Amino acid sequence: MTLGRMAVLQPFGFLAIEETEIPAPTGSQVAVEMFAATVAPADVGLLARSDEPGWQPLVPGLEGAGVVTAIGEAVTRVAVGDQVVIAADSGDGAAEAGRPVSTWTTNALVDEEYVEAFPRDIVTDRDSLALLGVTALVAATLAAQISEAGTAEPVAVAGDGGLALATIAALRAAGTTHIVAVAPDHVHTAATAAGATLCLAAGASLGATGARCGLDCREEIAEDADALDPALAWTEARAQPIDRDRAIAALAEWMAAGRFNPSVAIGKRYTIEQINEAVMDMEGGRIAGAGLVVMEPLK
Repeated sequence: MTLGRMAVLQPFGFLAIEETEIPAPTGSQVAVEMFAATVAPADVGLLARSDEPGWQPLVPGLEGAGVVTAIGEAVTRVAVGDQVVIAADSGDGAAEAGRPVSTWTTNALVDEEYVEAFPRDIVTDRDSLALLGVTALVAATLAAQISEAGTAEPVAVAGDGGLALATIAALRAAGTTHIVAVAPDHVHTAATAAGATLCLAAGASLGATGARCGLDCREEIAEDADALDPALAWTEARAQPIDRDRAIAALAEWMAAGRFNPSVAIGKRYTIEQINEAVMDMEGGRIAGAGLVVMEPLK
């Protein structure tokens, strides 16, 4: 058995750090010593439901990255020592109790279906790989759709979280040169660093920019944000089907060529002991981009 720490969401929204024994993997299970995990709006939204009758404590976390330390006897897709990204498929209800993936932990035990090996030699910031579970895959999918459709530039990207910043970076990696970020003022510096060529306030008219289409990358917490310019045809990021293998391959190619850096989508890094602070920062809109929980496994 392995001793690990995990952030357990209790009734009424408090996250308690607990030490627990992680059993050895069996069957198709994979044991992963985590590098980092993202703080996603979908997980933060769990807090609002944790005071409902019958709530059972659970470990949140929809995506993350780490190294495989052990595998069950039926595992065929990864091996001990592999660097991997972890995520449940987008839209499969993984934000609810009974989820197949929980990444706010130093040591995760997941089915190999939710684990993807990623090359070791093309990234200098291994913690940023946590965004490749879901966030960067959606971003790569959106960028590929824009590129293949031959969409006229500029392209507008709305949102203030990790998904919006990753999408801006992915668009630049795929060859889009003019990108309009539609976000609150405190996000503009981060959006420019990600590759935006123009930043406008949320709710602004985009008529003068020449943009005719946009990507709606607003995440769950921001659903009550200002309405988007109705003159544009908006594509909702969360509604896009993901070809996981294709998206991973595109990201690996861009990163190897130095065209995509997932770190630009990270707004702030936290330790697992700071998880309640991370959640409050995201709820309050105090960070631009994704929150990242950096793990320090027990030895």
